[in-house]
This record gives sequence, C-alpha cells and structure tokens, in this order.
Amino acid sequence: MASITYRGPRQWLVRVRRKGFPLQSKTLDTKAQAEAWVRQIEGEMDRGVFVSRAEAERTTLAEALERYMQEYLPQLKHPYREISRAQRIQRQPLATMSGTYA
Repeated sequence: MASITYRGPRQWLVRVRRKGFPLQSKTLDTKAQAEAWVRQIEGEMDRGVFVSRAEAERTTLAEALERYMQEYLPQLKHPYREISRAQRIQRQPLATMSGTYA
C-alpha cells in the first residue's frame, strides 16, 4: 500500500509498505513523479524483481572511489595516475553528496 503526502513546495513524500518487503520512502518534486515511482516500486514487488536501493542511494562518490581504488586499481599494471585522479575527485565538494541529491 502506498501513501503520497504533500509536504510543501516541490516536496511530495511517498511511502510504500508491503508485507515481506522493507518500507520504501522517497521525496519527489511533483505528484506525477511520486505516482510514477509508486507504480514502478509496486510493479517490481509484484513481479518479484524488487531490490532495495537504499544502500546505493546513501553511498557517496568519495566512498565509491575509495572502493574503486581498493578493489580495481591494484589489478592494473600502473595504477598511480588513476589513484591520483580518484584522490583529486574525492577532495571535491560533489564527492561528499550521496545519490539522493540527484
């Protein structure tokens, strides 16, 4: 069951509750976007292909780059330039934002 609540200008809070699934909530800009998101999530739950995106949405670019440097770059023959680039990006303000800002 889904509930859509108006919270103010450009803020529609959506909550989807289904037995056997974790609570899903998101704030969207328009009611149409909220309704479309509900249809998508409930459709995935109905088909049995639902995967919670909560962890991915909380991951920052800096965290993703850290994992990239630890897991992928050691496999390269000369990773030094890539490490330098990743560290430079990690110092940018954008790197501290999670996927929920997009």
